[in-house]
Amino acid sequence: MHFKKTFVKYLLAFSILLLLVNVTIDYLKKHKKNDKDPVHELTTTQIDSVFLNVLYQYGIEPEWISIKKIKVADEDSISKQFIVQLPIDLSIPEIIKDVNKIIVNDITGFVSEEKKMFGTTEIRIYTNEMLKLRATLIPDPNTVRNGNDLIFIISDAYDLSVSDFNIFLSIPYILSAAIVPGNKTVAQADSLKKYSKEYVVLINDEMTDTKFRLEKGDQKELLRNSINNIVANFKEACLFTIDEKSSVYNSTIYNFISDEFKKRGIKLIPLFEFITPTADEDKELISKFRFYCEDKSSSKQKIFFLSFENFQKVRNELEKFRKKGSNIIALSQTILIKELK
Repeated sequence: MHFKKTFVKYLLAFSILLLLVNVTIDYLKKHKKNDKDPVHELTTTQIDSVFLNVLYQYGIEPEWISIKKIKVADEDSISKQFIVQLPIDLSIPEIIKDVNKIIVNDITGFVSEEKKMFGTTEIRIYTNEMLKLRATLIPDPNTVRNGNDLIFIISDAYDLSVSDFNIFLSIPYILSAAIVPGNKTVAQADSLKKYSKEYVVLINDEMTDTKFRLEKGDQKELLRNSINNIVANFKEACLFTIDEKSSVYNSTIYNFISDEFKKRGIKLIPLFEFITPTADEDKELISKFRFYCEDKSSSKQKIFFLSFENFQKVRNELEKFRKKGSNIIALSQTILIKELK
């Protein structure tokens, strides 16, 4: 019980310290240096706040940070040193760069000394030749950030303009494109692999080409031929999904179609199995996206099915979660795909 109370007090103190971050950032924004402005000097508390905020942005947990009392000869400005256990997948130079980026408006001598033993890095920050922060960053293989694995299927990839489709291809993540079977999308699907993109086949009411058509009035033999054509022309698909709002899904022939796909080793996954965040306003969309990215109550793997426009809207938030330790992984790496095999 004593340990629990002590731990709660520690977390509370750490949270209060983080609140100082906003004050510090506002201070820096209001006092940006130009040639006419006098140079200002950050306090030890402000620099501590900046440092801890950067660690928070990288998903560093409070229990990975300890404070050691020190007495540095000829240095009266500080009496403590931060000791930080870091996951080994974190780039220490990136952390140093982000700290320096915030305090760059101050007259600050910023020194990073990397010791050879075990890759330990010591950071020292000076203002006006006074030591204001000292921290030791220690890579630790037993320290692991608990981020989620995020997977993205772009719901309208098959219907994007040429310019938007090229932007989609240039995004440096392994994203998946939803492809509706059609004569035009066969070549589109084939082009994705060389850009390190994957695709899923989307069965919906937009399948109008006779070769791939699945309509309730068609004879079973015609339906079988269409299914054979879909499977043959889109054999590199990670999975096959179906819009539960489509007429095919809600028709009497759906069980027959589902069984025919199963005979070919394919399970049709309804779209409701995926996370489909939508909203009338961007703030609401971003709020929903944050909720799912932070959620630890269900599966670690979050499969999003969203439009390219909405993906672009949440991309800044995505970068923040990546920084904190969440990973963008390929659909082919998911538990869902492994279960289907």
